Amino acid sequence: MAEVNSFNAAELAAGRKIGPTFNGQDQRAIIRWPAVHAFANGDTIGSGVILKRGARLTGIPVLSFGTGAASSTLACGIRDAVTKVATDATAIFAATAFQTAATAMPLTGSKIITGQDYLMLADQEIYFTVAGATPTANQVVRVEVQYMNP
Repeated sequence: MAEVNSFNAAELAAGRKIGPTFNGQDQRAIIRWPAVHAFANGDTIGSGVILKRGARLTGIPVLSFGTGAASSTLACGIRDAVTKVATDATAIFAATAFQTAATAMPLTGSKIITGQDYLMLADQEIYFTVAGATPTANQVVRVEVQYMNP
């Protein structure tokens, strides 16, 4: 059998260094919605969690939630940390129903599906977009996002 180099091995063989986001420590952002809230359909929700320039999304996100309104969906994306302009509204996961109490592992994010290798080009904030229907007031929602910082 032939020996074939991975991307990492090929980079090292060529004398290039591989960055810490190829062989670093996974970190996890745990984001909870406030205990008292009344979000509307179409609202965006900032997390305050900033992924530094050069950070890499890793792993599968986890979305846990209490029972909410029928037809409500939640997407998780990234936006510029300063201007709040969306970079990709579905980077971490696309619109996912969050109406019947459950835990989901939505592997639908445009920056993590199909083995993509995405590095943050600038500091990015994790944020959410509510769609489909207005979510239930005070619904419990928790999201976990894995990443590596540079």
